[in-house]
This record gives sequence, C-alpha cells and structure tokens, in this order.
Amino acid sequence: MSSSVPQGNGRERRKWATRRALRAAALDLGLERGFADVHIAEITARAGVSERTFFNYFDTKEEAALLDVLTVRDEDLKLLTGPPAILWSQLTELFAADVERIRDDGADVPRLMDLQRRTPALESRQMAEFARSENRLAAAITELLDGDDAWLRACAMSGSCITAVRVGLQAWALDGWRDSPRPHVTAVFTLLAPAFTT
Repeated sequence: MSSSVPQGNGRERRKWATRRALRAAALDLGLERGFADVHIAEITARAGVSERTFFNYFDTKEEAALLDVLTVRDEDLKLLTGPPAILWSQLTELFAADVERIRDDGADVPRLMDLQRRTPALESRQMAEFARSENRLAAAITELLDGDDAWLRACAMSGSCITAVRVGLQAWALDGWRDSPRPHVTAVFTLLAPAFTT
C-alpha cells in the first residue's frame, strides 16, 4: 500500500492514518529501546489499535519499519513499452513518482533510515526487499527487449534503477531532506541514461 495520503473517501484516509500510526509507533519504540526488544503488542498499544488490526497492515514488525520505496505495482510494470530509449524514460518517471510518495512521511524517512543503520537485521530485510523489486523489474524488462543479451541488458537496467533510487535518496539526505526526493532521483536516472538510450 502506498504511503501517499489518499484522496477521496474517509475510509481510505482512516486506513492510511492507521498504517502510518503503526509505522510511527514501531519507529519510535525501535529508536528508544532498540528494535529487537520491541514487541507487536507494544506497537499496537502505542498506536491505539488492536494486535489484530496490526496484521491487517503488516505481516511482521520488521515490515512496519521498512521504507515505502521501490514498491512499483504489477499494473505499472505492464504499462512499460520499448524501445530502450523510451523504456528508460518510462522507468525514470515511474521511480520518480514512487519516491515522491515518501515525502508524505516527512521526518519519518531519515528516522527510518537511522533505525535501519542501527539494526543490521532490519537493514538486511530492506536490502532483500530491494532485491525482490529488482528481480521483478528485470523480468518485466526482459519481456520488452530483443536479442540474445535481453536478460543481461534487463538486469543492468533494473539494477541501475535500484541504484538511482538509492543514490538519489542519499543526495536528498545530504540536501537536508528538503522539499522532495524526486529531483535528486531524476538527476541520477539522467546521468545513467546514455548507457541505455544510445
């Protein structure tokens, strides 16, 4: 589910607020005491919801403390087209829009990254999530490319997308988390474009 504030009916906005409250509680408790010592019951108590409600949003406490980036939906992947120059432009826009959503998390983004740095198991989980996203993306891109090296080129494009997001977010951090991460991520995609568009 996107972290972006939903437009429309009150039910969706309440669901978004509940999810955000659970994430904030997990983050606060993890930074206060160390994430390994935090229990789901404590997260739900701080968020003011039941444990059953927690599992409507997350499967584990670790999932509640992951960055909401690189969450491109299958529907979005199905809209990608070739040739490579057009495809890279589409990927740039897709991931720029993806990172734009995390601006709604405000101060939670640097704090989530800090918690992950302090918690190696959580950081490993985040990297595993990124790897899954990279593999999904590579599979979708492979379908759009021709030639014996289609899989190799798709993997290079997919890995470059993940790198562009990661480096762009680091640049955003160096910029003091001001405004939006989108220009930083787009700038990295632009630097990488000649590898895939010429």
